[in-house]
Amino acid sequence: MSGRSASAQFHPDGKPSPFPTPETKLVIHADGLSKWYGNVIGLNGFNVDIAEGITGIVGPNGSGKSTLFKLIVGTIKSNAGNLLVNGKRPWGNTAQLKEIGFCPDYEFLPLDLTGRQYLQFLGGLHAMEKTALSQRIVEMSGIVGMTNELERKMIGYSKGMKQRLKIAGALLHNPRLLLLDEPLSGLDPIARRDLIELTKSLHHNHGHNIIVSSHILHEIERMTHNVVLIYKGRAVASGGITEIRNLIDKHPHSIIVEGRGVSDLAKKLLDMEYAVSVGFNESRESITVKVTRPDDFFNTLPGLLEDTECDIEKMYSLDDNLESIYKYLVGW
Repeated sequence: MSGRSASAQFHPDGKPSPFPTPETKLVIHADGLSKWYGNVIGLNGFNVDIAEGITGIVGPNGSGKSTLFKLIVGTIKSNAGNLLVNGKRPWGNTAQLKEIGFCPDYEFLPLDLTGRQYLQFLGGLHAMEKTALSQRIVEMSGIVGMTNELERKMIGYSKGMKQRLKIAGALLHNPRLLLLDEPLSGLDPIARRDLIELTKSLHHNHGHNIIVSSHILHEIERMTHNVVLIYKGRAVASGGITEIRNLIDKHPHSIIVEGRGVSDLAKKLLDMEYAVSVGFNESRESITVKVTRPDDFFNTLPGLLEDTECDIEKMYSLDDNLESIYKYLVGW
């Protein structure tokens, strides 16, 4: 396996990245962290330092994101390596649970209860005093935008409403750290937008440190500039989103363009410096363009269309699934 060095703290040798600055405090420190389930590897020598704020963990399904979260919460024990959460070891440390809120990606809500009953149940698990719990339920339902839905049974909630209530439950005991595992999965565009804004508000307006996972980079980009790329249980890059994008943009992107007159567009693209190749697909109305700088392609495309008779009906990137990008970053 070969490696590539970059300002985005890409570390093929697996050394922890200097992700935080000296002025920030560490929320997570993982050094050689490994977890396996029989012959299945969850994390493999995972190394990263994560500072206060909002950090996105981005990787394909099965890359180890959920395993990392379970280790942080302390519900499973690592097989090797070290993990510190807010400076403490999570395994066997039940006292630390008051500092962590966890919103998993799976559905677990008791749908025959109302939203208020569910939050009251969670408050009881945290041994919250009745008056303080009632006040906190009012506060949290307002923060997540569920005040008018608390008396409804959750079976009538939309997926976006369920997600908001799950977040309210995860924050009911006012933890320092909130873990959001694939929170946007399955949501419609409006619900996604609203949840992204909520996530940013929970940090900027309410002071929670947040680690949020996703397999879609541009969703994380709308929440934070701090990103860790994870692939097959290893942190392959970490840093600011601009630096991560610079790494990714070195990998040729394959873009499908479909429509009338794409042959004229293909001729123009062949003269562009960023175009690696242009080829027709099964139809003469569909081409695959490989580009080294996607931003340049999208910026120049309007002008190219004005110079041709091309009428684009559909355009999409084959690299929306980041599998090929991760393989590129680790030199496979």
